Amino acid sequence: MSPTSPVPVAPAVSPRRGAPRAWAGLAPGVRDWLVRAGTLVVLLTVWQQVAQRTPAAILPTPARVAGAAVELAGGGELGRAWGETALQVAAAMVVAAVGGVGLGVLLGWYRPLDRLVSPVLGALFLTPRIALVPLVALWFGLEDLAKIVLIVAFGFFEVFFTVRDGVRALEASHVELARSYCVPRSRMLYAVVLPAARPYVLGGLRLGLLHALVGVVLAGFFLESSGIGGLIYTLGSAFRTAELIAALASVMAVGLAVNVGLRRLELRLTPWQVAS
Repeated sequence: MSPTSPVPVAPAVSPRRGAPRAWAGLAPGVRDWLVRAGTLVVLLTVWQQVAQRTPAAILPTPARVAGAAVELAGGGELGRAWGETALQVAAAMVVAAVGGVGLGVLLGWYRPLDRLVSPVLGALFLTPRIALVPLVALWFGLEDLAKIVLIVAFGFFEVFFTVRDGVRALEASHVELARSYCVPRSRMLYAVVLPAARPYVLGGLRLGLLHALVGVVLAGFFLESSGIGGLIYTLGSAFRTAELIAALASVMAVGLAVNVGLRRLELRLTPWQVAS
């Protein structure tokens, strides 16, 4: 072979692109669900492998936890606990929503009043709510009223600060546009501010409800042992690990459902948020 002879080149092997193309051809929502399902399968597999090498009292297998969940649901313990919890959270959220939205709009619109009151509310917000338990128990006892007060403390501040900051963040163009249409200042709050602040109100209620779920679980630990928090405390004290994990999983499921459901409602009621 002479130096000038062309060197034979092996034919290029075209990569197999069937799988990437098939994956790219899936709808984004389908891909998301497949990724989540795959992640769940991996986590359950790791859990199963670790649990097989660990005493059941420390970490039961996924199958044992699933069986415990069926027993808790079939025996009525889980349903009764969540029924009590739903009533307590509903009562607390009425107070947190009315107070948080009302005060948030008021202080967001009237800056002098905000400068007077917000430092006190900010100090309370920065105080860990769990530190209020002894005082709540001393003032309101250990039963349902005390639990509702504690849940309000968890939910109120999320609603209030989200709404207040939202009203304060409204662009000046909203007010200027209203003035150009000769809207009197006495009607500005109802005609302009409240409709524009709707996304913040809905977002604050969603965050407040999620924090209220944290409050109701902790209330069951430190106050009357009822509701889902009381059930978790009782199961943990009895070293019923499988049932304990099942109860915790129900809290995770409810929290996820609340977050997703309220987020979809929020986007439905404020469709312009999707574009932004």
